[in-house]
Amino acid sequence: MEIDAIARLAQACFTSGPVVVLGSGASAPHGLPGMDALKDCLLEEVVPAGPEEEAAWLLVRTALANGDHLEQALVGKVLPHSLIKKIVASTWACINSKDRTLFFRAVQLQERFPVGDLMKALFQSNQKTVDVVTTNYDRAAEYACNSMEIVHSVGFLPGYIQSREGTAPISFHRSGKPLRTVRIWKVHGSLDWFERPDGTTVSGPFFELPASTLAPLIVTPGFNKYERTHDEPFRSAIQGADRALEGAEGYLCVGFGFRDFHIEPKMLERCRRKNIPIAVIARTLTDEAKAFLKGKAGSKYVGLEATSAGSRAYIAERPDGIDLPVRNLWSLDGFLKLVT
Repeated sequence: MEIDAIARLAQACFTSGPVVVLGSGASAPHGLPGMDALKDCLLEEVVPAGPEEEAAWLLVRTALANGDHLEQALVGKVLPHSLIKKIVASTWACINSKDRTLFFRAVQLQERFPVGDLMKALFQSNQKTVDVVTTNYDRAAEYACNSMEIVHSVGFLPGYIQSREGTAPISFHRSGKPLRTVRIWKVHGSLDWFERPDGTTVSGPFFELPASTLAPLIVTPGFNKYERTHDEPFRSAIQGADRALEGAEGYLCVGFGFRDFHIEPKMLERCRRKNIPIAVIARTLTDEAKAFLKGKAGSKYVGLEATSAGSRAYIAERPDGIDLPVRNLWSLDGFLKLVT
């Protein structure tokens, strides 16, 4: 039966100890905004001042009105630095508002985290470390680890006022034994990363944008994505993600759209060289995700998305998809039922 073949492919990915790649679709079930919601927020909140900002912002608004998604509308535009600062601040505020709500729900045990279930399931093996690569700024992955009492690290020392951990990653021990740890590589930055006026980096658990002397360290879609990533802490995060992706024995992508040029090339190279198993799950797979699976992922792949009547699966033998009368196979809950 086809469901059995799909289950075997999912199982092969899961038992490989995969690198987990989280996109915005992994955070969406928690109420965090995706690109469409962020676009609406920016259109409402960003107010250009002066002719230069107004002319630049008009180009962005026109591109969005013509059907470009947010990154397409921003990429290649020469925007005044003052306008970029407004876009960054509005992006931070838009996502932070929902992240704050999620945090308080998590503290009161009012939120369930399927990513936490995934981490717990992956550690029911000899695996000591799980690498998570994410383009998300939010802290849903961190809350997910907390929900399962799993230690995690994001490249900063523990504490309230956190400095970067430096070139030697920290490790955690209990009674002399290393603790299982999730390493979260946030390649586009995080809501709690900030740059001081002297250029140094600090992390802190803020839920309101702090003093104007601290700038959020998030790489917003489009215009400055590749310029900023040469700087710290982005460089270290990307280097850590690269090492994880290059050495992976499998990939599990959750809500990831395959629109990021920091991540996809490493996955493509690994899949071509070793034909490792890869599973991609999302409510709706993007055209880019389907193209990656069909043309670049080798033969050990499975893609799962929702349909009105159940789920659709993509495998090498059925690259254009097959409909199954099974709901929620595309979700982490459904995926874990296939493999555990």
